[in-house]
Amino acid sequence: MRFLQAATKANEYYNYLNKQSTTSEQFLFIRADYSLIKINLTDILFVEGLDDYLKIHILNQKTVIARMTMKAMTEKLPADNFIRVHRSYIISFKHIENVRNKIITIAGEEIPVGNSYEEQFLRSFNK
Repeated sequence: MRFLQAATKANEYYNYLNKQSTTSEQFLFIRADYSLIKINLTDILFVEGLDDYLKIHILNQKTVIARMTMKAMTEKLPADNFIRVHRSYIISFKHIENVRNKIITIAGEEIPVGNSYEEQFLRSFNK
């Protein structure tokens, strides 16, 4: 009986620790407009690069412009949900509406697939 209680308690603690790590990964804090903006990862449609700035397109919200590099943003986003498809675009797999002739449609916006990113995108997309 005591062993069962100890095992149950250990299992609950393990679940508690894992739940904490998954909830912290669902959000991204971006510094923009002199403040930190909390963005839900599931709401990010795509990220557009503009020289030294990024334009983050978010579902049902206005876009957020942040001073950040594409490489830094790629490292912050989970690789299983997001992929870089062009030197100026990172997209969310979840929000892809259409892929046709190296053009991806997300929320009515057409995003080109760069030649150097095409093979990796198609491999990930077909999984």
